[in-house]
Amino acid sequence: MNKYTIYGGSIDEFIEKHYLNKIIESFVKDVNTNNKIISIILFGGFGKGEGSIQFIDNKPVPYNDFDFYIVTKKKLSDEELDKISVNASKSIGMGGLEIAYFPDQGYDSKKFFHIDVRCIPYNYLNKLIKTQRYYELKYGSQVIYGDKFVLDKILEIRQEEIPSSEGLRNLFNKLHTMLLGLNKEYNEEYNEEYNEDQRKIKIFWSYKCYLSICEALLILDKKFAPSNLERSKIFSEIYKENFPELFEKIPNLNKKVEIATNFKTKLDFRVNHEKLWNVALKDILTVFEYYLKKVTGSDEVSVAINKKLPHTYFKSYLKHISGANIFPAQYALNIGYFKILKKHNETYFAPLFNWKDVGLRMILPIYFLLKARQEINQETKNPNSNNSEYLNKAYNELRKIIKTENKDFWHLRERVLKAFGLYYQQRLL
Repeated sequence: MNKYTIYGGSIDEFIEKHYLNKIIESFVKDVNTNNKIISIILFGGFGKGEGSIQFIDNKPVPYNDFDFYIVTKKKLSDEELDKISVNASKSIGMGGLEIAYFPDQGYDSKKFFHIDVRCIPYNYLNKLIKTQRYYELKYGSQVIYGDKFVLDKILEIRQEEIPSSEGLRNLFNKLHTMLLGLNKEYNEEYNEEYNEDQRKIKIFWSYKCYLSICEALLILDKKFAPSNLERSKIFSEIYKENFPELFEKIPNLNKKVEIATNFKTKLDFRVNHEKLWNVALKDILTVFEYYLKKVTGSDEVSVAINKKLPHTYFKSYLKHISGANIFPAQYALNIGYFKILKKHNETYFAPLFNWKDVGLRMILPIYFLLKARQEINQETKNPNSNNSEYLNKAYNELRKIIKTENKDFWHLRERVLKAFGLYYQQRLL
C-alpha cells in the first residue's frame, strides 16, 4: 500500500480505492491505444504522502486537487490533456474546473476540484530541465501505474542546481492566488450568500502562501527538500541565522510556516479567514520584495521586473535548449499569448509591441493591486478610496497586456486575472 496522507492505513486504502484507481482507469481509457501509457506518476501533496483531506460524513475526501504526470510514447496535446482531466474528475464525482479560469465565480469545492495532468514522453525523461517541479517529480512523487522504475530515467538534480528564478515563480503564483482570494463572493460584507466552501478556500490559499515562502527561501539558500514536512524542519532551523534581514521584519515566520505545514497535512479550518488572509498578504508581499531585491539588486519592484528580470529570469531554462536566445524566446511567448487572446475574443495588439515576456510583466499589476488592498481604509471597505497611486500603476502596466477600460479596482482585478488565466493555458512547464 502506497502512502498518500499522514493518516496512513485505512485512509490511504480508501483514497486509493475510491479515487486513484478510478482516475487510473479513466486515464487508460482516454489515452489512444497507439500512444501507450508507460507510467502514471502521482505528484503534489498526495505524491509526497502529505495529501490534504477533509472528512465528510466520516469519509475522507481529497481537498482541492490531484496532480499527475502521464509518461507516454508520444506527447499528448493540451486539448487531449484537458479532456483527460475533465473525464477523470467526473469519474470521482468532481467538476474538474480550475478556479484560475473562472476567477469571479463563487467557490464550490466539488465544482472546482481539479485534476492537474501533464504529459512527458518517455524519451524526454532524461532531458528534463533542472527546476523545482522536476526535482519534486524525481524525489517527491510515486508511480501508481505501469513501469515502477520510470523515475530512475530522470537525471539527478542537486539542490544547488535549482535556479533562484524558481523561487520567484513560486511567489508569483501565490500573489496571483491571493488576488483570487480577494473576491466579493468570498467576503461576507459583499455577499449575503457567502458560504463555507468560500471561507475554507481562502484559509487554504492563505496557508499555501507560507508553504511557497518556505520553498522560495530554501531555493534561494540552496537547501530545498522534496516534501513540505522536510522543508518546514530545515527552515525552522536556519531561518534566524540565514535570513537576518527578513527575520527583523517577520521574526516568527518559521513558526507560521510550521503551522501552515501542519494545516496542509491535517486540515483544520477553525480560524478567522479574514484575519489570516490579511496577515498572509502582508507577509508574502514582504518576502516577495525581499526576494526580488536579492535576485536583482533593485529596491524598486517596477525596475526589477520590467528592466532586470527579463535579462536573467529565463537563462536557466533556455540554456538547456540549443541555440535558444533570450530575446526571441520571450517574444515567442508573447505571440502565443496573443493567439490565445484572439481565440477568446480578447484580441489586443499591445503585447506584440514588447519583446519582454507578458507572463513576467503581468505580476506587476497583481502586485500593485495587492498593495492597494493592503492599504485600504478598513472603515470604508472601498479599494478605490485612497490608493490612486497603486491603482494608476496597476492600470498603466495592465494596459500593456490586455484591454483595460478604467482604473476601478474590481475592473483591474478582473482584467489581470483574465490575462493570467489565458497566459497559463499554455502549460509552459
